[in-house]
Amino acid sequence: MTLKPLFEIDIRIRRVLLLGLLARLVVMPFAVHSDCLHTYWVGSCAAFDNESRFGMQTLLTWLHVGYLRLASPVLPFIETFCNDFESIASDPNATWFNIVNLHNIFRALLVFKFPYLLFDLGCALLVYRLGTDKSRSVWMLTFWWLHPLLFFGVYIFGRHETITLFWVLLSLYLIKCGKRKWGVTALGIAIATRYYTMFLLPFYALVLYPDWKKRGVSLLLGLAPWMIVNGLSWIWLGKPEIASLVSYPSENYLLPIKFPLAPWDNIYLFPLIYFLLILYYLYYPEHNVEALQRYSMVSLLLMFATAYVGQSPHYWTWLLPFLTLEIARNRRLLPVHIAQIVCLAVYGLLGGRATAGYLFGPIAPDFFWSLPSPIEIISRFVPAETLISLAHTAFSALTLWMAYLVFRRTAE
Repeated sequence: MTLKPLFEIDIRIRRVLLLGLLARLVVMPFAVHSDCLHTYWVGSCAAFDNESRFGMQTLLTWLHVGYLRLASPVLPFIETFCNDFESIASDPNATWFNIVNLHNIFRALLVFKFPYLLFDLGCALLVYRLGTDKSRSVWMLTFWWLHPLLFFGVYIFGRHETITLFWVLLSLYLIKCGKRKWGVTALGIAIATRYYTMFLLPFYALVLYPDWKKRGVSLLLGLAPWMIVNGLSWIWLGKPEIASLVSYPSENYLLPIKFPLAPWDNIYLFPLIYFLLILYYLYYPEHNVEALQRYSMVSLLLMFATAYVGQSPHYWTWLLPFLTLEIARNRRLLPVHIAQIVCLAVYGLLGGRATAGYLFGPIAPDFFWSLPSPIEIISRFVPAETLISLAHTAFSALTLWMAYLVFRRTAE
């Protein structure tokens, strides 16, 4: 898809783009989670009050800082946003209520999410270019641009996932064009923005380069952007970004399933099956782009099947680059994915009001503040924990089955 005027674009693409763009613009000013506000709170403190609140994902924070400085003429109140949001530690509910009651909150939310929309448009272009023919490209663009998980996670929930997704897709596109080193570098930038992409790097190195020396160089190349960010963070902020990562409670998210061997010793399920996947590849290697996409997707599927991601619906978008490519090849995966979405809709109720009525608080704070969450209503009839856990169990089963269907093509 070349960059030509909209009226010259194929009618099917034009309809998809306009429909998706309209849906995004409708919800962007009216819905938000406190995660989005917290991101811009950290950015405003650094941009205007010289307060360092950096933790993990320093590069993303600096991107938001730079954007806030550019956008400040249309957001005159942003320089006081740090103080407005300051009390969140002592009374988060009161702070949330005060922020969504700001008279210019609609303009603020539209501006806050605008860079995510730009990166999303970039993702859509890359998805189209990754198609092997016109029909498949249109299908992949439609799948991406109208996907409910992307729509909810980025434009309702208000998270910045499209920034990382753009770099992941760019890495795949560059590799498809034969620019492997640039593709690994693009993945390295993705790693510097979101750590989960680090799980993809071993497969990039193994699949793209049969020579071990080149694999080592590729690993260093992929880690270089993150290492640079750590170095700059150490110089400017007094501590490297990795310090926050080490103190992060990963056992609550990536390592919740474990087999206790002794009070000081465990075997964690996700690392176990992840290492087994790497060992399988080492004994049955493939060196093509499809293998890279398959192994990358399977690694993420295994993570989602064994991780805790209930209150973070934006995490669910991480699968989309590889899922879009894989379902375009194998439509048998589509019913499985639809069932996954249904399970996630139930599983997501774990967030309570924060992932329900509160999201639309800017429209009418008093009204949406008073609404019970769906899980509060459901819990009157069935135990909430049982329902959510069953939804998670079904989601894990579907995800493992999808991983099997994708992985089976490796053995064929």
